[in-house]
Amino acid sequence: MKSELTIAEATSVETGNETGLQGGAPKDEMLAAVQGLLAKVEQTGDGEHGKKLRQLLAKAQSERLYLAFCGHFSAGKSSLINRLCGHMLLPSSPIPTSANIVSIVNGEAGARVIYRSDEASEQAQGMGEPRSETVPLDELAEHCRNGEAIETVEIRYPIPFLGEHAALLDTPGIDSTDDAHQLATESALHLADVVFYVMDYNHVQSEINLAFAKKMTEWGKPLYLIVNMIDKHREQELSFAAYQEGVREAFASWGVRPDGIVYTSVKVPNHPSSEWSKLEGLLGQLIELRQPLVRLSLEKSARALAAAHAEKMAERNEPAKEALREQLAASGEDLDAVQAEYAEARAELARLESLPAELEAAVRKDVAAVLDNANVIPAVTRDLAHAYLESRRPGFKVGWFGAAAKTAAEREQRLAALHKDFASQVETQVARHVQQTVKARLEGHGLPAGAITEAADRINVELTPQWLTGQVNEAAVFGNEYTLTYSKQIAAEAKSLYRREAYAISDEVIAALAAALQPRLAALRAQL
Repeated sequence: MKSELTIAEATSVETGNETGLQGGAPKDEMLAAVQGLLAKVEQTGDGEHGKKLRQLLAKAQSERLYLAFCGHFSAGKSSLINRLCGHMLLPSSPIPTSANIVSIVNGEAGARVIYRSDEASEQAQGMGEPRSETVPLDELAEHCRNGEAIETVEIRYPIPFLGEHAALLDTPGIDSTDDAHQLATESALHLADVVFYVMDYNHVQSEINLAFAKKMTEWGKPLYLIVNMIDKHREQELSFAAYQEGVREAFASWGVRPDGIVYTSVKVPNHPSSEWSKLEGLLGQLIELRQPLVRLSLEKSARALAAAHAEKMAERNEPAKEALREQLAASGEDLDAVQAEYAEARAELARLESLPAELEAAVRKDVAAVLDNANVIPAVTRDLAHAYLESRRPGFKVGWFGAAAKTAAEREQRLAALHKDFASQVETQVARHVQQTVKARLEGHGLPAGAITEAADRINVELTPQWLTGQVNEAAVFGNEYTLTYSKQIAAEAKSLYRREAYAISDEVIAALAAALQPRLAALRAQL
């Protein structure tokens, strides 16, 4: 499994020149573009996509990251989510006859049930809030007996790892006998920032899994596959490595290349092949990348909804389009050539529009990976830190005559030795790798190589002896345990400083790239 986030390559989604979406634009501009799209969609009377765009805008304003879990009906999805949450929040089987979406957030225990309303009633209420009811968790199942009347359920429970701005999204099983369940799952994808597709070990390569995963990749959002119930594996029948290779090949044959595949067992948590800790770590990394993920998801969802709206309008306007085809044929124009040129220009426009946002997310992912893997406190450095901290311990003294001066000199000498070694470790393990990583990620997109090299070389943090001194907790009990604590602290603080510096400088370069792309974007829009 990839233990860090890999943003999927952008999928060019045809949206039409009328959408006004501008990839890589600041958040306020993107929201304004989506609001403009909403107004045009509602003018056509397309209530279905208008409702989804309103939901998308509300989600964007909240800046909440939605980690969506969907997939096979009997794959243990609910049990997996319950274990992540540390509590039995979801029943092992879905609400009877329901096709609703369940969101789970961190907070005081409770639930809110939102009931369905048809388009006519929404318009009669002036697009007001749908009817909802707040209920205790232990009464939720009773309130949800009539699942057909419920659209969504919002569950709150103390789940620290979600923090204030992340939520789990549970969708109905896609292979239910009720087609409404699959429609509900598909209808929730515009709210999902990352998709986790859960499958039963024995049914991974079923056509319904392969086809649905293929459909989800069309949204261009990060997709992770979870193969659950691996306790069913029998090593004597097939090696686990061979099984994993078969899974990869099956999805690759359908053109599905997920950002990661995780193998889990809820029933046997300590199964040797279970990657539960990696799943938990992945969720943490995704939550850390919340802002670029939410921004990228907003653009992808808006484009997908615009494309779906355009398809709906195309069906409605088919008679007029047929008349235009006849006119083109009569004029001698090569329709296929015109359409091919148009499709090529639109694909290039979509790629360039989304480039800045995707580069921002990619730089953050790459820098995070470098910093996570950097070891700046090897044993030698830790020993030097211990020696320096010993010199800061109350009662430390050197010699009998002129002890104060000798003690101060010894302390400075130990500090200098620690600083020289630590600064060297940071330079070789962090600074150079971060600079090279940022440079490699930003090159090849149109800006001069020299300007990118100059910007990357500016990613440098001066860690002085005084900085090391300032990290010491004078109230601590000096000893081996505090040496470990101090070593971890200076390593984490140094990495944090480099992370901020790398993000700030890469943002400068990406902003310059976005500005440099504007003439090309304008030319493409005019061409379209």
